[in-house]
Amino acid sequence: MSPTNPSNDSDAAGTAPGTARAFGSEPPLKEPAQPGSDETPEDAAMAPEGVGESTTRRGEDVVKEEGTEPGREETGPDATPAGRPTGESSPRDATGVKAPEDPDTAAPQSP
Repeated sequence: MSPTNPSNDSDAAGTAPGTARAFGSEPPLKEPAQPGSDETPEDAAMAPEGVGESTTRRGEDVVKEEGTEPGREETGPDATPAGRPTGESSPRDATGVKAPEDPDTAAPQSP
């Protein structure tokens, strides 16, 4: 007598060997879309208006509207092929406190 494995039976309607349906369920009407597929299902509805739009401002937009932050200075692109922007910052950038005009007459600061 040979061992039987119900999952290898190919007599189930429309299923391949090894894919027996649990509890006698019916096969799907059509195959589901595979992840990464570039095809959109025919019955897919359009997203409601405004879905997927960003509700926040990008950093580039903030700089255009408000200017650069106090204590920061752009120095131009770097020397790499990417040409990323570079810059320098002053103590004002790190602390958020405006430095005194004349440091010699300013009140002493604790270290």
